[in-house]
Amino acid sequence: MTTALFMLAIIVMGQNRVDAASWGAKNLFTTPKETRGTWYYKQEGKIKKLKITTHTFNKIKLYKMLSSNQAIKWTKKLAKTDKKSGYKLAQKVGTSQYEATDFKFYKTAGFAANGWLSSDRADSGHTYVAIKKKDKSNNDKVDALRVGNGADNSFLYYCYKSKKLIK
Repeated sequence: MTTALFMLAIIVMGQNRVDAASWGAKNLFTTPKETRGTWYYKQEGKIKKLKITTHTFNKIKLYKMLSSNQAIKWTKKLAKTDKKSGYKLAQKVGTSQYEATDFKFYKTAGFAANGWLSSDRADSGHTYVAIKKKDKSNNDKVDALRVGNGADNSFLYYCYKSKKLIK
């Protein structure tokens, strides 16, 4: 009897986990090589860091976007479950993994990332594209990461491989 109750508890606890596979994510997204690495930028007067690896953004896994039909199916399932959890689950799911897609900026490969099962899909989130930018101190071109926002890719800021390049 005790063993049966223990097994039931494990099954019930396992159903409340927030893992990617339980919310439709199956295929990892691969970031363009040029965007990978540790980047630094300035925001509100403070130097901040972001790290992009083959399949992660700041240690959060990136998954390929679902098809429209799959996204609708999983979003409805999430909305129903979220209501039962007191509206705390959707935010946890949205920040536990990101959906990502290829993105081009003036023919340069980059990617766009957004919260998982975000209702507005590709119309929000951020875009990341590796570019060459002129260093004002010596006129050399340096590697930079252009960060944009939203469907119109509005410029937010540049990131650099070195803290010294941040002005």
